[in-house]
Amino acid sequence: MRPRTILSVPILALLLVAIAAPAQAQTASPQQTLNQYVADLQQSPNDIALRENIIALVQTMHPAPAIPEEARRHYVVGKTLSDGAKKPEDFNDAIAEYRSALLAAPWWPEANRDFALTLEAAERFDEAIVYVKLYMATNPGEERTRAAQDELYKIEARQKLAAKARVEESAAKADAAPPQNSFEDLLRKIDGRRYVSRQSLVLDVIGRFAKFGAINTQGTYDSPLTPDFSFQIIGRVTTVQPPDPGVSGLTWIISEDGESITERYRYNGMNYDYVYHWQR
Repeated sequence: MRPRTILSVPILALLLVAIAAPAQAQTASPQQTLNQYVADLQQSPNDIALRENIIALVQTMHPAPAIPEEARRHYVVGKTLSDGAKKPEDFNDAIAEYRSALLAAPWWPEANRDFALTLEAAERFDEAIVYVKLYMATNPGEERTRAAQDELYKIEARQKLAAKARVEESAAKADAAPPQNSFEDLLRKIDGRRYVSRQSLVLDVIGRFAKFGAINTQGTYDSPLTPDFSFQIIGRVTTVQPPDPGVSGLTWIISEDGESITERYRYNGMNYDYVYHWQR
């Protein structure tokens, strides 16, 4: 019988350490996890759930990770630009700087708070609400959390006021705009007009009908397709049955001011547009 091998205590201890070492190597430290999260955020900067995860992770780290110098530089520049802005569109450069700061240090409470205030000043209310909530997730303290919640209420109120102002502005523009003529008014306006294209084709409007053709050398009316080709005008856009079987989708489009009429059709797989202008 083969004798059993008995391991000494020191050798056994070394084997246990060797077995445990790979498992320990596979467990990332909080800092390594944070680094990976931040790297992932660089690829998906609009991933709010990832930002929330980063903030939650940092709150378990003692001491808290340092704010990178790159983040501080962008933050200071953004705050300076924001302080000097007057109109909503003036905040665009500051917003870009804050975004860069919060890509490098997404857990930074003050940067989230000041970015939210800048977005609010730029009237980008939906984004502002997101970053106020991210600031609150950093647990800045009871008093500051209370102030942030009140700021959310203010943003929601300003959002409603801005929406109301947009509606009133649109209504005012609609009232100030000249009334659109009805089709009947347009038809009366162009009745009796002759429209001519660069190809010397003509279109005569007579009441509710249009007559298509060309003027020959004798000055008489002559249709290049079929004698006296005409159609009824049923709207600003009128599609008619073309007299040429090779033509499809023959459509006549009257401009809103009645100054021109466009002939549009398809022939041998090609689209064509011819514009006829009113011959005064």
